[in-house]
Amino acid sequence: MKSFDASPCKLASAFRNAYSAVLSRNRGRQPLSRHLVANEDGQALVWMAFLVVIFLGICALTVDVANAMLVKRQMQASCDAAAMAAAQTLPATNYAAVGQSFSSAKGAMNEHANYSVSTPTITPLCLSTVAAWGVPCSSTNPNAVSVRETASIKTFFAGIVGMNTMTVSAVATAAHGAKPKPYNVAIILDTTPSMDYPDNDCGKTQLQCATDGAQQLLSGLAPSLDNVSLFTFPNVTTTSVSSDTDCSGNTPTVGPYTFPSATATSLSNMSYTSGSGKSQSTVRLTYQVTGFLNDYRTSDSATSLSTSSSLSNAVGVGNSVKNGKHQRGCSGIQTSNGNTYYAGAIYAAQAALLAKQAANPGTQNVIVLLSDGNATAKVTTPGGSFQTGVNDMVSSSGQSTSYATSSGAYPSWVGQCGQGVDAANYAKGQGTVVYTIAYGSPATSSWQNCASDRVGGNHPNITPCQAMQQMSSGWSSGDNSHFYSDFNMTGGDTGCQASGSLNGVTALDDIFKSIQIGLTGARLLPNETP
Repeated sequence: MKSFDASPCKLASAFRNAYSAVLSRNRGRQPLSRHLVANEDGQALVWMAFLVVIFLGICALTVDVANAMLVKRQMQASCDAAAMAAAQTLPATNYAAVGQSFSSAKGAMNEHANYSVSTPTITPLCLSTVAAWGVPCSSTNPNAVSVRETASIKTFFAGIVGMNTMTVSAVATAAHGAKPKPYNVAIILDTTPSMDYPDNDCGKTQLQCATDGAQQLLSGLAPSLDNVSLFTFPNVTTTSVSSDTDCSGNTPTVGPYTFPSATATSLSNMSYTSGSGKSQSTVRLTYQVTGFLNDYRTSDSATSLSTSSSLSNAVGVGNSVKNGKHQRGCSGIQTSNGNTYYAGAIYAAQAALLAKQAANPGTQNVIVLLSDGNATAKVTTPGGSFQTGVNDMVSSSGQSTSYATSSGAYPSWVGQCGQGVDAANYAKGQGTVVYTIAYGSPATSSWQNCASDRVGGNHPNITPCQAMQQMSSGWSSGDNSHFYSDFNMTGGDTGCQASGSLNGVTALDDIFKSIQIGLTGARLLPNETP
């Protein structure tokens, strides 16, 4: 057999010889290359048809698949939200309804216009991994939840090749989390007269909307772990504070703002003495409506607040008594005469929290403060329009055990909003987590907004909105996750808004629910978690 040398030189020589032979045989005829392509009829159509199929396939791949990926991301977000909300509800049995409400199914909270999801599949789980964290489970008492959503979406180009729809699905698994850390929670509510104004967004008075939100918070905390105390400002007399909890509808007696120690480690109610001689009288005043209680629900799995708890009664749950007969409904805390000053309430709450924490080591202290942030308390001493009028604060000429001054440092009638910031900063420095809810807070500084801060204090020209922001935990370091704003309420300032995802949480019920979720900590898990 003759061998063939495939070296480049030999191959080139062989091709030249072969080409010369062809040319000599076809001399006088059409060139071989022209002969091969002489008949071109129909070739362009064939190629175009072939390319159209390819281009449509590419379009289907880029447009339809990209759209499916977008829908899947959107579905995954709603799946995550549904699973987290459902897990947060555990051990209550309404987790499926809660998960459904947060899904992207038709009519649900995260319904999406670009696709339609059939009823999500919500599956209770008993995961050994979560049980090892201290959250037990059984076949009837799950410790985790799985949510699956499926949608059929129409295609744009793939229909040409027979694929008119694409099926997209997403799944998420969430657990209530590790056994939550026990909390001592101090809720501080503004009860000044402005809280009697209607909130058309909520459909009730501002104070009623606030207490409804507090009910939402209590509905999600764990009585076996979490103790809650309610504080209000202005402070009221210790002999009349029970009017806020006995469902009688009576209004407590208000005294001038008093000034608890900024460094106290336990709560002491303060006395106020007025008059002289035979007309002299002394009363004791308190910011605390209830002590730290855990009877607001009868158990962790109870789905309603207890009507026998003074804390529940204070936020409008319970039975009122009229003419010696029990009736459904409770008026709860009432608004009081006086203007806004919240620094003293913060120091009082922090002192009570420190005492509770010392008695229960390993607990975490939390403050939830709701106000418009516009501190405008007045004193009887002359000097400026913001200082005249109702005697909200004890002036240096008063006979109280503590006095306000004009120094701008606590306690003072100058720089009142800034004093609230300093009080919250002190609490945060002691390890307390502070959530603030700006309820219609003005975002501008003026002689009506934080007026006393325009003439002095540690935070000159601060606005009510800024005060509420700066009081929240993490704000100074760029963590905005503890500040909420209901700017949609009647008279609210749209210039005062929360940041990021919290900006869409404006209704008070949703705000308190979001805080509760942040405290009790449901978490997403890998779907394969055993």
